[in-house]
Amino acid sequence: MNKKALSLIAAMALALSTFAANIKTDRSWYLAGEAMQISISAEKALIAYAELCDTHGLAAGTKISLHSGEGTGIIELPKDLHSGYYVLSVYSRGNADVTQQLVAVINPLQRSKDDDIKWVQIAHPDSLSHAEATPATYLLSPRSSLPSPFSSPEVEGHVIRARIQNIYDGHSFKASEIRPSLSIIGKQIHYFEGKMMNDSTAVFHTFGIHGKQPLVLSATTATGKNLPIEMISPFAALLPKKLPHLVFHYKRSEVEARSIDMQRRQIAIAPAKREQKIGDDARDTAEEVQPLDYDPKVFGTEPDLSYNLDQYRQFHTVNEVLIEYVLYVKKTTINGIPRLIVRREQDNFNSLLPTLVLIDGMPVNNIDPLLNYDARRVNYINIYGGQYIFGNDIYNGILSFITRSGRLTNYPTEPNTQYLVYEFP
Repeated sequence: MNKKALSLIAAMALALSTFAANIKTDRSWYLAGEAMQISISAEKALIAYAELCDTHGLAAGTKISLHSGEGTGIIELPKDLHSGYYVLSVYSRGNADVTQQLVAVINPLQRSKDDDIKWVQIAHPDSLSHAEATPATYLLSPRSSLPSPFSSPEVEGHVIRARIQNIYDGHSFKASEIRPSLSIIGKQIHYFEGKMMNDSTAVFHTFGIHGKQPLVLSATTATGKNLPIEMISPFAALLPKKLPHLVFHYKRSEVEARSIDMQRRQIAIAPAKREQKIGDDARDTAEEVQPLDYDPKVFGTEPDLSYNLDQYRQFHTVNEVLIEYVLYVKKTTINGIPRLIVRREQDNFNSLLPTLVLIDGMPVNNIDPLLNYDARRVNYINIYGGQYIFGNDIYNGILSFITRSGRLTNYPTEPNTQYLVYEFP
C-alpha cells in the first residue's frame, strides 16, 4: 500500500520538540502483532526510551542504546492492540522534553470496544485528494506538564527518579529536610544519595551498576522518620488526553497479505519466545540468589578494621559482637535518635556528623533490629575510617555489615522503604 493511502483527520496544534533530531519508523502503519523498528537521532544522550501508549496507558516500550547520537530499536506490538492511533514517545533520562509521533495500528483479527477507526476500501489510491493523502508522521508538542529536573546533559551512568510522600503522619517535610538514598543489595557497597528536585521528587545518578540488581530506596528525615518512597518508572506513560480518529484507506489484498505474514511470524517466533522466557526466569533466579562477590577494596582501599565472624560463632546477636570484639564502635544519641558511630582516637571530626551504617548495602536508620540481628548470619563487619561524602551529606566513617547470603536474610527492612529488582542498562 502506498504511504499516501493513509490519512489523518484531526484538528490538533502540532509543533516540533527540542529533544530528538529525528524519529523514523520502518512502516507508515502497523498490524497488531508486528515488530515496529524505530531509528532515533539525538544529541547528548546515551540511552533513549521509546514507548507506545493510548489514552488508557502504556501498550509497549523499549530502551535503545545510542552511539554517536544514533540508535535503532524494536518494539514488539502486542497482538491484542485495538485499532486506532497511538502516540510514540521518545525521550532520554537526561531530558524531560519528549518527541512524539502518531502511529496507526490496525487489528483486522480482533475487534475491541476501544477501536477508533473508519475503514475506507479503495481501488485506485492515486485518485485521493491532496488532503486525504497526508501521511500520519506529524510530531506533537513536547511534554510540557512535567518540569525538567535536569540542568545538565545525560552523562555516563544511569539516572533514576523517585516520588516521595512528603506529607506524612500529619507533618509536611520540605526538600531540605529529606535525605533520599538508593543502595544496591549485595556483598559490595553501592550506595547513592539522591538530590531533591522539589519537595516530592528525588533524582539518583548511579554508575558502575549493570544488569538486574536488587535495590532499596529510602527517604529519611532529620527526625528519623522514613517517608514512603517509590521509583518512577522510566516507562511512565505520557498519556494523551485524546487521539484523532483514524480514517484508514486500505487495499484488502495488502492487509490480508500482511496479516498472513504477521501470523506466520508469530508462530515462528513462539518457541524462541518461550525459550527466552525460560532463560530469563532462570537468569533472574540465579541473579537474585548470587549477589555481587565480596570485595573488601570497594572504595579502592582495605577497610581500617575487618572482622570475620567465623571466628566469633559463640555470640548470638550483633550487639554482643560489638560489645565484646569490635573496636571504635559506640552507641550514642544524635538529635534524639539512637545511632552507631565510628570514633577512633586519631579522629577529630564534628561529633554531630553521623556514621553511615549499612547491612548488605542498605542504610540502617533504626539500629535496634540490627543490634538484635542473628550474628551467625553475618559474615563480615568492616569499618572504614575518615570522612565520606555521598550526595550532599558528610559521614564520619562507614560501618558495614555483610551477611553470608548478601540478601538481607531474615532482616526486617525499614518501614516505607521500597525493595525491588531493577534492570540497569
